[in-house]
Amino acid sequence: MTDVKGVNCAPNMVTTVFYGRTRFKGIWYSTSAPTKIVIKDGSVTLFTFVITTPSSDNILIPGDGVLCSSGLIVILDKHVFAVVFHG
Repeated sequence: MTDVKGVNCAPNMVTTVFYGRTRFKGIWYSTSAPTKIVIKDGSVTLFTFVITTPSSDNILIPGDGVLCSSGLIVILDKHVFAVVFHG
């Protein structure tokens, strides 16, 4: 069992949420326009979320989350702010 931590991710940025091994647990986002969110394990893309309308929502990963062996990286477009949860 691990503690879950949240990291703020700024719009139009690449954020290294965690260097090394961790589990992606979920994300809360708020967007003012259509946008996309990319979740990576190092250089490997795990998910690309395409949001088509302005909204705020959670994306929760079931079970223990998704293992990121090389580090958890988040890429946001310019219209979205997010908090990424890992542990």
